[in-house]
Amino acid sequence: MMASFNPKNPYSVPMLPSSTVNSNQTENCTRIMEERNATLAMFQLIILSLTLFFGTLFNSFAIWVFCCKMKKWTETRVFMMSLLFSDCCLLLTIPFRIYATQHRWDLPRELCTTLAYAYFMNTYLSIAIITLISVDRYIAIKFPLRSRSLRSPKKAALACAIVFALLLCTRIFILLTAEKSVPSPGFCFRKILTRPLKRNLYFTVTGFYIPLPIIIFCTTEVIRFLKMKDKTSVYEHECIKKSIKIMSANLIIFLVCFLPLHILNIIRFAMESLKLDCTLIKLINDYVYAAQVIGDLNCCLDSVCYYFVAKEFWESTSVLPRSNHLTTSPEQTEDTNL
Repeated sequence: MMASFNPKNPYSVPMLPSSTVNSNQTENCTRIMEERNATLAMFQLIILSLTLFFGTLFNSFAIWVFCCKMKKWTETRVFMMSLLFSDCCLLLTIPFRIYATQHRWDLPRELCTTLAYAYFMNTYLSIAIITLISVDRYIAIKFPLRSRSLRSPKKAALACAIVFALLLCTRIFILLTAEKSVPSPGFCFRKILTRPLKRNLYFTVTGFYIPLPIIIFCTTEVIRFLKMKDKTSVYEHECIKKSIKIMSANLIIFLVCFLPLHILNIIRFAMESLKLDCTLIKLINDYVYAAQVIGDLNCCLDSVCYYFVAKEFWESTSVLPRSNHLTTSPEQTEDTNL
């Protein structure tokens, strides 16, 4: 359809076809979404570099201890090894993510897709394993006698395997059934299209908001139980006090690392569904990318909060000497080995 123009009115403006207007709007929106935020890129570079350095350092030390020093398989060791595997897989994606923040993506598109899947898989695998650790602590503390039949290294390994299989099957199902889209050339680990993605909403809800109340409940209940527990000695009092601080720190770090990202994911999905202005969507996208790199710090802090505080971890290293007062009864070990 041709544009209409009134020759009797020299100030009349030709009316463009609606398809042309929509095409121009799409092009303008794509251009806005592709704009590089220099401040964000610098922030990502700094945080990702620190995460890569300290994550490699801490996790390498953990690998040495778990593989070379520890002999006995326990529930703690199984969960820690699983968490270590997830963190190491996430660390492998960081050099490519640093490259993607500073340059246009000129590497194979298949590599980008594989790295993106690995990144999101291991992010939610870490959350799931942290949830299992919280539940395991809760069972050990609240039900010390029954936990002997409920907890075992084989059951811990089975739980980790089931979680990994569920995540993998879900990812494969989404890959096979998701609507095919042409990836934006020159970009990786960035969402250029303003179309809401249901799979992001699915992983946000099932991968974070369902485990979140479980972790909060188990942690707060264990802390409450330990505070109410009678202390028979000064040493036991100090052990319980330390355990409470450790679990409180674990919960705070988990919330700081993952809560902002998943709140922003919900906000972004809502804004894209409502088809708001591209400038606003671009702004919330930048906040999502900043929250993602903050969440990656968890793979460093896992080592500090879980590996280094486990009593059996320190007993397997030569960093600290073993002392007689560290050997406790089985009942006491269940209360203090968190």
